[in-house]
Amino acid sequence: MNKDQIRNWLNITFMITAVVGVIFFLQKSESKHQLGLYIILTAMVIKIAESSLRMMK
Repeated sequence: MNKDQIRNWLNITFMITAVVGVIFFLQKSESKHQLGLYIILTAMVIKIAESSLRMMK
């Protein structure tokens, strides 16, 4: 796989993870709210990895 394919997969993973995180974050339950925060933080780490690959070009 080349860099562009890896970046595309990271972007897709980021978008899906971010949407799932927001869905959990907006739940009324406190435990789901906290889980949503962790999922969103994971999405941010994925986005940082993708951005780093973009800067290496």
